[in-house]
Amino acid sequence: MTFQKNLIRLKAATQEYEWGKTGSDSLAAQLAKNALGHGFQVDETKSYAEVWMGTHPNGPAHLYDDPSTSLLSLISSDPTFYLGEALVQKWPSTTHVPYLFKVLSIKKALPLQAHPDKGLAEQLQLRDPSNFVDANHKPEIAVAIGEPLSATSSGAEGGEVTIGDKDTAFTGFVGFRPLEEIKTFLQKVPEIAIAVGDATLLSAFTQRPSTDLLKQVYGALLRRGVEARDEVAIAINKLEERIRKGGSLGVPDGDELARLVLKVNSQYPGDAGVLATTFFMNLAKLKKGEAVYIGADEVHAYLEGDIIECMAVSDNVVNAAFDSPQSLASQITTFVNMLTYTARPVSHWALPREAYPHSHEGRTSKYDPPMEEFVVLGTTLDNSAKTERLGAVKGPTIGIVTKGKARIAVSRGNEQLELDEGGVVYIPPGNDIHIELLEGRGQEGAGEVWWSCFGA
Repeated sequence: MTFQKNLIRLKAATQEYEWGKTGSDSLAAQLAKNALGHGFQVDETKSYAEVWMGTHPNGPAHLYDDPSTSLLSLISSDPTFYLGEALVQKWPSTTHVPYLFKVLSIKKALPLQAHPDKGLAEQLQLRDPSNFVDANHKPEIAVAIGEPLSATSSGAEGGEVTIGDKDTAFTGFVGFRPLEEIKTFLQKVPEIAIAVGDATLLSAFTQRPSTDLLKQVYGALLRRGVEARDEVAIAINKLEERIRKGGSLGVPDGDELARLVLKVNSQYPGDAGVLATTFFMNLAKLKKGEAVYIGADEVHAYLEGDIIECMAVSDNVVNAAFDSPQSLASQITTFVNMLTYTARPVSHWALPREAYPHSHEGRTSKYDPPMEEFVVLGTTLDNSAKTERLGAVKGPTIGIVTKGKARIAVSRGNEQLELDEGGVVYIPPGNDIHIELLEGRGQEGAGEVWWSCFGA
């Protein structure tokens, strides 16, 4: 019989993408020293974008003390113990953790993207299994956890242009703006019309805005970004030149929009995504601890900052801009057809931070998206409040220490671990979790632990 453990330290995985922060500037790299351990060394020339904590095959976690053993294989040895009866009954065909938990450290805009719903994911996997390795949907949340960008963006690409106020810790493009806003931009910013290249279509939209016409306009812009890239780039460069000469955009929040054009175009010169994000999509500006929820088939492109991200266990993504035309050409039609074209103010995507009812000391907040796979929790400790206890839940919990040093203990088996920043743990269901801050950071002795769990 396999010995059952109630507190398991994990060896996480990292992902190096070009949009990630570089070397030691990356929070993902800083955390990886303990999230991976075993001699991990930061390479100051590499872009460390993500830390993954889960069982997805593109970046599976392993046991820290036995790196040859994957978390998935441990779970598969006794699914009921490690996942819980509720989860096993709900999804009997899999022993994967139902969520993928991440830390992202973002230097520049991610590709303009959307994640498919379950039906489309199944089709894409059948059609292209090498690029779509799972058949699951991928709704996700993002919680800002970094310091204000005004204090940290000097090393970011395009970082000379800071977006947001002094407390903004994350920026990203999320969902479509209200149709009337888009109409105003199309009427007032002639360079967009040049890039779209269809005066009849634009006239139809401005006369009677609708989501059907938005789909046509957006699709035309993105397709020309691949098929007539030079013409689109000329329009964007004319817009940048006009802004740099002091020309007003003549629209609400024009100064911020102008800064966005300069920032994004410095990262992806002449890319259609410069217009497709700035003038069609909402700009989310999150303070630390604020969050957004992105449903399946929703357009988004995160821009800058450090976040906790969690999603259903999937790595499916369809891109439409901020990548090479060769890569995008085969994706544009799928992307344009899959989007919901929800056009609302940015507040529509806000995910509230709530009190967590299973927190015994009141030091933990809950982010509860409208989906069944996970809830994200954030525990904040300091010199005045060094302990927290979280009540048992029905499914598995994964946690990562992001600030300070903490002792994590569970109610079963008298097991405990002392973890520095980056330490990652897996806790089977049915355990109360005790957290004690051993060493905090800064004058207030701050400590943070982030969790994702099922059945909370």
